Amino acid sequence: MKWIFRKSGFYLALFASVFIGGCYSELSELSVEDIKWSPELGIPLIDSKFTLTEILESNSSSIDFTTDANRTIVISISDDSLFSQSASEYYTLNNTSLNVPPIILTEEEIDLFNSNGEVTVLREVMIDYPNPANLDEIVIDAGEVAIEVEEDFPANVDLSFSMEDPNDNSILDYNQNFIYDGFNPISTDQSVNQFNDIAFSFNADPTQGQVQLSFELSLSRVNQDLVFGVNSLDVNIGFQDMDFGALYGDLSSQNISTESNTVQTDFLDDSELLNDIEYYFENPQFRIMFSNSMGLPVRFDVNNFTSFKNGESTEEPINNAIDLEASEEGSVAVSEVNFDNVFKNLINNMPDSVSLQIDGLIDPNDIPNNFVTRDSYIQVGYEINLPLEFSLSGLEINETVSLEGIDTQELQYALFKFTSENSLPIDLDFTADLLDEDSTVVMNLFDGKFLAGGTEDQPTTINDIIRLEDNPSTSSNELQDLKEVKRVGIRATVATTNNGSSVVRITSDASVQFNLAVQAKYNVNF
Repeated sequence: MKWIFRKSGFYLALFASVFIGGCYSELSELSVEDIKWSPELGIPLIDSKFTLTEILESNSSSIDFTTDANRTIVISISDDSLFSQSASEYYTLNNTSLNVPPIILTEEEIDLFNSNGEVTVLREVMIDYPNPANLDEIVIDAGEVAIEVEEDFPANVDLSFSMEDPNDNSILDYNQNFIYDGFNPISTDQSVNQFNDIAFSFNADPTQGQVQLSFELSLSRVNQDLVFGVNSLDVNIGFQDMDFGALYGDLSSQNISTESNTVQTDFLDDSELLNDIEYYFENPQFRIMFSNSMGLPVRFDVNNFTSFKNGESTEEPINNAIDLEASEEGSVAVSEVNFDNVFKNLINNMPDSVSLQIDGLIDPNDIPNNFVTRDSYIQVGYEINLPLEFSLSGLEINETVSLEGIDTQELQYALFKFTSENSLPIDLDFTADLLDEDSTVVMNLFDGKFLAGGTEDQPTTINDIIRLEDNPSTSSNELQDLKEVKRVGIRATVATTNNGSSVVRITSDASVQFNLAVQAKYNVNF
């Protein structure tokens, strides 16, 4: 059984969205001298504002998140199928044979047949249903009745019989004609009938643990009288292939042994962008949830975590026993155990995978007077909560934005303006390069920390403008370089504050607002 932890999309959305936003701006803050007959062209490259909550909501199909009392965002992953088995995997009903007495003709019935050439024989018997385990009650949900009939009468026989459960419900009706060939008086027949929903109670009214059989045999002579002596008809009846509906009484203990359950923790390796990321979760939470709907107590032994990294395994012993009480019928006994400290060490070591071994014992103390039903089960699930109180480093994001449409002819100057306001405690070293058609760097625009970490009370603001022009005091014409520019290349390195060494708390209302735009001013010739 495997449960998979793959959330790379969350990190991609979180940090890539730091600068890949909408594209709209009126450039109302881009004020330069207003020269008559010198029109200005404004092109917004990036204009965006977002909170982390909005990013998570946009990925709601794959990410569950909550906000705790301190407005900390918590990523949640849960699955109840770490281990699940029904009671039928531990308790079964064995095939059972009923002790049906043979039907032997009385002397009176033999005399009547010899006189008239025919006779009708009626029998009605109550038969105990076997109870080798000394249970209080057995409820059979479904099964089959197998019948084998053997008769040694030198006569034609029309046999019919019915079977009823303790509540007078019909289980089967059987009818078969045996034709005597005049030479071999032994005839046999086999039959299988399906049935549903039978209950046998053994510790109250004795008739509740019995089935009733009603026989009718019609014998007709062929060419001779009956031979005096023992003339019998044997009926063998067995219950087979049964699914129990419920068992009540002193049930036997059963071992629970599971396969190792694997946790895939290489969730960042799915993305080439993110597979070198370094992170540290301050307060990860790993909870195992146990459920028991059987009327027997269960003891689980969580033995150890085994983590695998680069082909090597490391065991983290746990050796923790969890006792679940027996449930009331129709209810579920539950227990939850946290392994936060062990999981913190595992997840922050960035293993490739983690396996978890769980064993156990049903009814460890051999308690009498318990039960299981068809719907009884034991189940083990897990829940992982990752509060965004963590450190992060080593994440580099690259993106390009088209910069088509700037005509360098008659261009006086071009302004590139970057503004930001950041209340997320995440720093972003931002570089913007002008690229030609072959992605060669023509010139560097911005190289430095532009999205410094801030707080909701004290957001960090950045305003920076770079002006490109044909400056007579220099030997290079920066506007000439713009002729080859096709795109703006953006490279950002993301880390929590203090170069990723600080553990920060991400709140639900913290946001980032930023804008990158270009403004060009032209001469107009008449």
